Amino acid sequence: MSEIKVTDMSGNPLQIGNFVEYVNTGTKGNVTEIISDDEGTWALIDKTDLYYKTEVLRRITIVKDEELGEKIFSREEINEVLEKQEEASKLAEMSDASLESGG
Repeated sequence: MSEIKVTDMSGNPLQIGNFVEYVNTGTKGNVTEIISDDEGTWALIDKTDLYYKTEVLRRITIVKDEELGEKIFSREEINEVLEKQEEASKLAEMSDASLESGG
């Protein structure tokens, strides 16, 4: 039997072992099985032991930090942080340019 190629609601590849969130309730868990039938593609989530259609799941990235331990971020949360850092960097560059140097 060949492996089923599936994606989450954002088009990210989804496979067994991925950590996901069911967006309607916020339930999170690991994908333990992926099946396909006449009604669509389904992923079994270990936390609830229920099957969810893959198009209502969002793959979550787990980031490990030695000081903070393990923290879970969605792709959207990561992009939001990166955008805020980019904006702050642009503001810092603008304020640096207006500084007068003494001598």
